[in-house]
Amino acid sequence: MKKSILTLLTLVLVLANLVMTVIIMTSLVPEVNQANALIAKVSEAIDLDVESASGTSGKANIPLTDIQNFNLTNKIAVNLKTSEDGTDHIASVSVSLQLNKNNENFAALETEMADRENLIASEVVQVLSNYTIEEAKANQEEIQQAIKDRLAGIFGNDFVVGVSITPTYQ
Repeated sequence: MKKSILTLLTLVLVLANLVMTVIIMTSLVPEVNQANALIAKVSEAIDLDVESASGTSGKANIPLTDIQNFNLTNKIAVNLKTSEDGTDHIASVSVSLQLNKNNENFAALETEMADRENLIASEVVQVLSNYTIEEAKANQEEIQQAIKDRLAGIFGNDFVVGVSITPTYQ
């Protein structure tokens, strides 16, 4: 008799636990879904702000058919900043610019690009010469963005939408 009362009591407690779990789940799940939706909205807003602040959203919005490559004809030799061990290093860099064909000044600027290769090379040298060989190897994307930003000051914000460099270090 004691075993059946204990079994019955255990069954009642299991059912009570099941009912309480259902009540908790029905009251908490909508709140958790609302919190998840709010978090998703906030993270989307933050991502949009980061994109617009960094200025990198331009290239992502331009179709590949509207981008024209411009390769500098000569490699650029750059004396890098002296490394920590005191040795001097040189970078030989090939530079390719991605130009926005939809830019209002594209036709005029495109014809002048060959004449402005020395100006572009000068900007590349000014950016790269601030890095040691170790820093240059580790921060290639940062260097490309810095060159792009400097060229945006010369040609306008939406003319040069990307910079690619292919360095060889010595």
